[in-house]
Amino acid sequence: MLVFAQSGYFHDLLDSFALGVVILNARGRVYAANTAAAALLGHSREALISDPAVGSDVFRRTDDPMALRRYLRAALRRDPPGGPLRLRYQTTAGESLHLSLTFSHLVENEKIFGVMLQITDVTEIIALHEREQRILAEKYRVERERVESLRALSSAVAHQLRNPAMSIGGLTGLLLKKSPPGDPARPFLQAVLEESKRLETIVAAVGEATLPLSPRTSCFSLRDMVASRLAHVQAMAAERGLSVVWSLQGEDGRLCLDGSLLGQALDEILLNAAEASPGGGRVDVALSPRLAADSHADQAAITVRDQGPGIAPDIAAYLFDPFFTTKAVGVGMGLCRAKRIMAALGGEIRVENHPDGGGVASLQVTGGAAPGGEPGAKASPDTAD
Repeated sequence: MLVFAQSGYFHDLLDSFALGVVILNARGRVYAANTAAAALLGHSREALISDPAVGSDVFRRTDDPMALRRYLRAALRRDPPGGPLRLRYQTTAGESLHLSLTFSHLVENEKIFGVMLQITDVTEIIALHEREQRILAEKYRVERERVESLRALSSAVAHQLRNPAMSIGGLTGLLLKKSPPGDPARPFLQAVLEESKRLETIVAAVGEATLPLSPRTSCFSLRDMVASRLAHVQAMAAERGLSVVWSLQGEDGRLCLDGSLLGQALDEILLNAAEASPGGGRVDVALSPRLAADSHADQAAITVRDQGPGIAPDIAAYLFDPFFTTKAVGVGMGLCRAKRIMAALGGEIRVENHPDGGGVASLQVTGGAAPGGEPGAKASPDTAD
């Protein structure tokens, strides 16, 4: 093999490669290199092979000589080829290159007699990637400024509308109290009062949507939190005349994140399910924590299925839009608010149709690490309420 490596055919073969190739013997000395490698490293092929000082110069011109030494030692120790080594290299002309190095062993008669080092110039790829990152960062900055401007505008408009809306509602209510039962104006006054209350609700929703969310992490029992929110929504549904049968199933787990915010998002999902279900319909709530040590859940999903008509295809794209609602009376901020909360928690919300009918909404979150000394929660058996 050594005779072949010294032949003109072998060197012509190396020069046919577009990437740089340097071949080291078992002692780490260069005994072959192609023209592409010489051009990248800024030294002649003859100098790379015969002059040890050139090798030292190549190491000095990298941004991490020790990393290069470790990489070559691993290759000469016959370690399996790992991932590429990325280095910055300062050429003799003062140009800064980004180089990617990989190696493969040269084997003859099942014995490794050398290492072939492949050197790829990825400077243009890195430059394109950095340019893309700058474009994305600028796009994100502009989008963030636009959102902040819209938030400030929404907050200002809500503030300006709040006082007139409250004045209209208060004065209309006063007129209703003073008007006699048979007054023909009473239905009109009642309509004005109801619409003013609706306007106040919208203004309050806009004001709440513009407030920043600052999650605070604490550890809690997933099942206890869901049961508490379920009881709260059950009471709300009863006040609105909604007759629903509720079911809660699944394992418990100790989850570490902002349970209050997660509960608020769950409220919106549960209330939507109750409103979508027919009278006497069933709403199934399922818990799916991924349990680690001490019943701590590093991930969890809460799934809510109703027996309603499902989601029409023509409205599916607008479910999370602000003020979008299919209800005769409603603000249309519930799912929008839930999505905003889930984004603040680093989670995800999905709403889709179930294959067997009805709608399915799921909240998926990743829990943080349990603080030191934080006790785990024992899993509870499935129950149906």
